[in-house]
This record gives sequence, C-alpha cells and structure tokens, in this order.
Amino acid sequence: MTHEEMDELFERHCAAEAANDVAAIMATLTDDVEHDAVGDPQGTLRDPAAIAQRYRDLFDAISEDKMESVHRYYGEDFFVDESHWYGRATGTFLGIPGGNRPIDFRILHVCEVRDDKISRENVWLDTAAIVQQLTAPV
Repeated sequence: MTHEEMDELFERHCAAEAANDVAAIMATLTDDVEHDAVGDPQGTLRDPAAIAQRYRDLFDAISEDKMESVHRYYGEDFFVDESHWYGRATGTFLGIPGGNRPIDFRILHVCEVRDDKISRENVWLDTAAIVQQLTAPV
C-alpha cells in the first residue's frame, strides 16, 4: 500500500471509532486481525466477536471529541501513528469511574497492513495521564 492508501484506511478506521460504528471498524480489519490493546487484561485478541466487544466496551467507557495526529511513520507494510485524543470518560475506564470527566491523552497505533486492511493493530495509551486525570480531586 502507498502512504496515501494507508492514510485513507486509517482515517476510515478512526472515523468509524469516533462514530462508535463497530461494523465499520471491523470492515477496516482483516478477518484474521491481531488486536492488541496494550495493558488490557484480555491480552491480544484474534476473534472478531471478541474484538468487536472490546470496542463496544470502550465506547461504554469513553466518548471521543477529537483525535489529532501528531506524527505518522511508514514502512512497506506498516505505519505508526502518534496522536492526541480528547474526549470524556463517560463510564468506567481503566477500572476508574469516569464521572463524565474530560480527559485527553497521547495514543500510539502501530498497525500492519495486508490486502488493503489492518492485519495487526497495536494500541498504546498514556495510562499515567489518564489515571492522573480520573483520580484528581474535582
């Protein structure tokens, strides 16, 4: 894939996430995708139903206002996107009640691509920043 094609794929993926559209998210992933949300107790998932549920659980916990890409790096069959995420913790996130608090944090996606889809998604969140915001006095 070209860099532009990777950008378009990731933009579709992120737009689907922002819209809480699990079907559209899953359409950007290969059938045998490896989904790794680093630190998630479920570990790396490969079952599409489990991945879809991970997204539904995420959407119950947080609501995105915007995500801004800061840097993007490319290889022949992968890209790395460093972004800043802004939104609200509407439910329990990382085991902490969100109380509808605004939160923002850095997020890193490391994605492998194959057949015009994401074949591996590895997501890193700045959990220290999230925990600090969710546990700070109101």
